[in-house]
Amino acid sequence: CPLHSVPLFPPVATSPLRVASRPMAAPALLSAPPPPPPMEEDGLTSHVAPTPTPPPSKRGFLRGRPPIRVTSEFDSERQLFSHRISCRVLNGLAKLRLRVHHGAAGGAPTPEVALMGRNFSAVVDTASRGAVLRGTADLAGSLHLSAAHNTKEGQGEVAVTTNLGDSPCEIELSSLVPPDGLPRATFLFPNGEVSVKEKKLDEGEKILSVNGIVKSHILNGVCTALYNDNMMNIKYRYKDDELSFIPSLTLPSNSLSFAFKRQLTPSDKFR
Repeated sequence: CPLHSVPLFPPVATSPLRVASRPMAAPALLSAPPPPPPMEEDGLTSHVAPTPTPPPSKRGFLRGRPPIRVTSEFDSERQLFSHRISCRVLNGLAKLRLRVHHGAAGGAPTPEVALMGRNFSAVVDTASRGAVLRGTADLAGSLHLSAAHNTKEGQGEVAVTTNLGDSPCEIELSSLVPPDGLPRATFLFPNGEVSVKEKKLDEGEKILSVNGIVKSHILNGVCTALYNDNMMNIKYRYKDDELSFIPSLTLPSNSLSFAFKRQLTPSDKFR
């Protein structure tokens, strides 16, 4: 009989292999992203480059040296020369000034040294060996105190100023120290001032003297009227960038004078 092969193990049913695909994780970043550019207040990105630091000054030994101003004048009526040298000191808080006078005929000059600040000034005259000291101070409210003293003559003056309410007008009371008569009263307004003081005549009689000054803009200049001891001086000053012309009339003598100034350069002037 024919032979048949019999399998030792029964056949096992097979099924196709399925592999589930799983998404791969992204690799971790090695470093944090750079910070965003700065934002302006309106929300837009700023693209303005930073301002470079200016290079240091190359003035060398002139660095920090205060500017010096030199002024020379000649008075033809008195035949007198005047020279001034001034500069700022103490970081601009005060001004140091040297003034020298000498006549056209020669002679030794008389220097004058002054130190002037905002609330204090001292002027020393080397010829007379005297000094004039001035100072100001603000008191309570709208009161303002000012004082002056002459060391050679031993006299001074004290003045107190106050505002008249909310108006721009002021009133001032001043008196000599030591006192000699009634104090002087001055009424100040935006265009001038009027003062009343006691005056002693040669005969020994005392009277009240009225003085005043008024200024007003006329055309392209300023007109000034000055009244003092029954005399009036009317002056008109015209000034532009290069020229100043000042005619003056004195009453009742009817004397007329002129002054002329010419700006040659920003630092040089002729008059």
